[in-house]
Amino acid sequence: MKQTASERGPHPDLIAGIAIIVAAGFLLLRTPDMPAMSSILPITMLSALIGLAALMILRVFVANRSERVKAPRHCIFDSWPRFLGIIACIGIYVGSVSLIGFYTTTAIMVPVVAWCFGYRDIKRLLLADLIFTGGLAVIFVLLMGQELPTEFFIR
Repeated sequence: MKQTASERGPHPDLIAGIAIIVAAGFLLLRTPDMPAMSSILPITMLSALIGLAALMILRVFVANRSERVKAPRHCIFDSWPRFLGIIACIGIYVGSVSLIGFYTTTAIMVPVVAWCFGYRDIKRLLLADLIFTGGLAVIFVLLMGQELPTEFFIR
């Protein structure tokens, strides 16, 4: 017996899009308390996130009308341990930023998360980590002149 979309429940992209908009909107409400120069990046990123989530929701409705893309028949989260691992990584990252510093935490977390998602090419992983962390340093220190949590070895 074939299930209809309503019998399977809401499309996972719809749920994710709504959750992203709510979370990004909540964080966006906190930016007026920040100094003007410090708030530019969060406002830009959160606004873009809201826009992309809105497009994701719109895509669900367009796909439902055209029936080209069916809602998945499986649970929203295929692997609860992997999902909980992602949540744990986010918590560890946030906590580590204040303990060991922003750049050190980012330099450690980027390859660890990529490794957990199955990326195993060490050379490219380290190069991507260097480019990403170095890019953040250029943006925050050189272009914006912002100080982030001090590294543990500089304190």
